[in-house]
Amino acid sequence: MDVISALIILGVIMVLGFIGNYIFNRTQIPSIVWLLLFGLVVGAFFKVETFQVAYPELLMTISSFFGAIAIVIILFDGGINTDIYQLFKGAPRGLLLTASGFFLSFFATILIVAGLDAAGIINIQGDSFVVGAVLGAIIGGTSSPIVIPLVYKLKNLNEKTKMVLSIESILTDPLCIVVIFAIYYMIFVVGEINIGLGIGNLVKTFSVGIVLGFILGFIWLFIMNKLRKEQFSYVLTLAVVFLVYSFTALIVGIGEGGEGAGAISCLMFGLVLGNGKKILKMVNYEGKGFEMDAETKQFHSLTSFVIRTFFFVYLGMIVSFQNIYFILFGIIILLALLGVRYIIIYISTYKGKFERDDKQIMFVMMPRGLAAAILAIKFGDEFVKRYIPGNEGFFKDVAFVVILGTAIITTVGVSLICHYEMKKIQESETQQIDNKIKQEK
Repeated sequence: MDVISALIILGVIMVLGFIGNYIFNRTQIPSIVWLLLFGLVVGAFFKVETFQVAYPELLMTISSFFGAIAIVIILFDGGINTDIYQLFKGAPRGLLLTASGFFLSFFATILIVAGLDAAGIINIQGDSFVVGAVLGAIIGGTSSPIVIPLVYKLKNLNEKTKMVLSIESILTDPLCIVVIFAIYYMIFVVGEINIGLGIGNLVKTFSVGIVLGFILGFIWLFIMNKLRKEQFSYVLTLAVVFLVYSFTALIVGIGEGGEGAGAISCLMFGLVLGNGKKILKMVNYEGKGFEMDAETKQFHSLTSFVIRTFFFVYLGMIVSFQNIYFILFGIIILLALLGVRYIIIYISTYKGKFERDDKQIMFVMMPRGLAAAILAIKFGDEFVKRYIPGNEGFFKDVAFVVILGTAIITTVGVSLICHYEMKKIQESETQQIDNKIKQEK
């Protein structure tokens, strides 16, 4: 591919990202819907023979590199935008929703994949449970860039509910990433599935990532405060985030789940920098508190926007849909996730004094997003070659259907619930006015 073609594609992606965000701000329809659809259109456009543009080859060569960057950015951005006090306040219910949400979705996907393989609908050469586990890890978590802006725009939603949903969306991203790294480690490094080894790897990954991320974040908090008046100091912080990820990965070992530990470390690093004043107060720091300034947060939000735009449009561009069964497979998984979501909400809100309307919002607030797109692109092809050769694009196509489907469910569900609520409020106000008129008569 020539340089001009590459620049055209990247330029179009950035323009579409702006348009998608513009539409979201005015319609509340998540930009992910538009970006995926735009990606499909752009992909079809560049596949026209007259252009002779082999766009996937260029993007595929850089997707792995961008995938690592995206993992770092998405988790760091999640950390700096999380209020640690609210995190602690909503932690019990939030953690319950996170754990039940991820693991029930994860195991439901495994059972569906195994069942469809046994029925002969999809031919898996190897362990269907592994394929199900990989797909379950890819689509197991909700998307914080979609959930958080939406819930905080819902004025009638209880603050507790907002925080619980935010915690779920923030924590499931690293959980998805770490679990798929653990599966990859067992399959391609150890050579076999070992549940005990996998759990041990997860515990090590989380513990090392949390400890190193907190320590390095605490150290950099003071250094960042000294350098904050220097021009472009926020670029230095971004550079350090990449070094934190790399350092943690090397300490744990690249072949032993180090990249997963690096991801957790970035989340904790961002949490410390974004809540510096509160954390310094917790440790009884006697000086004046400080934390990441608004300008630096804005810079990292911009970086996150660019990465998010690239991957959603890119996913739309590279889906092939050569096999109609992949679409049907994605729809079956989507319906299963919707059914499981009802159980998840029942478990996580049991005796929690949640309003009926809040439970309904929690039920539809299940969008999959950037983490699913990144993991499908980064790991999908290797698992396809090993377990389902000849089914290229399986994970990416299924992930596309699930991401788009859950985004639509969230959008339509929230709109209907809010419309119904507004109608009830208007009817109540009308009833009050009528009663007042009757009393005056």
